[in-house]
Amino acid sequence: MSAPYLRVIDPGHTPRAGASVAVRGLTVEFGANRVLDRLDLDLAAGEFVSIVGRSGCGKSTLLRAVLGLLTPSEGRVETDIAASRVVFQEPRLLPWATVRDNVAVGARGIVDRATRDRLIDERLDEVGLADKAGEWPANLSGGQRQRVALARALISRPRLLVLDEPLGALDALTRIEMQGLLERVWAAESFSALLVTHDVAEAVALGDRVIVLEAGRIALDIRVDIPRPRRHGDAELARIEGVILDRLLRR
Repeated sequence: MSAPYLRVIDPGHTPRAGASVAVRGLTVEFGANRVLDRLDLDLAAGEFVSIVGRSGCGKSTLLRAVLGLLTPSEGRVETDIAASRVVFQEPRLLPWATVRDNVAVGARGIVDRATRDRLIDERLDEVGLADKAGEWPANLSGGQRQRVALARALISRPRLLVLDEPLGALDALTRIEMQGLLERVWAAESFSALLVTHDVAEAVALGDRVIVLEAGRIALDIRVDIPRPRRHGDAELARIEGVILDRLLRR
């Protein structure tokens, strides 16, 4: 299912190159608990990588390390942190600010007012919320609030977009529509994307690769060589989902 509200960026728009990510020997310990264990991972510029795994396997810790939000016990992460943005499961919108003002939060640092206003308008139009600019977050659906969060993250044109369960709170149909939105915006903008999700079907539908984490290490790294846009229910997608689920459910 496509996202009918998505408006693709104008042909004159020049995408920024995505940022590569190199994780080397990454170890993160909290007391006696080793959450990540000498993990190595490469994300090519413009690549979309999905990460799945059981609760407590280190998925969100890996994202925090990539974003520079924690200091690893050992190892290193090499990427352009300054050009990275994150979208969380909760939209984290300011309830006292309009949709437009919430998106403007992501435009801090853009001094020229005309440029800032133009970028806000473009992002709201891109995610299909131009007609909701003056609304309050409380008046929006869950999917609309998450689209505001996505517009806010994209306004600075990040080279790396980190997504921590961004669609986990949505109903099934809205979730599929938002997956289509993410895929189309990613294709138009050429940023790199790192997605954590508990939904294996979502991971396979969106990712160029799917990483399975177990006990802080990569247990499976599988490439999804299926043309886009992808259709839910595709037999090859289902086969890859089965391989991943077999690994996740193995005791």
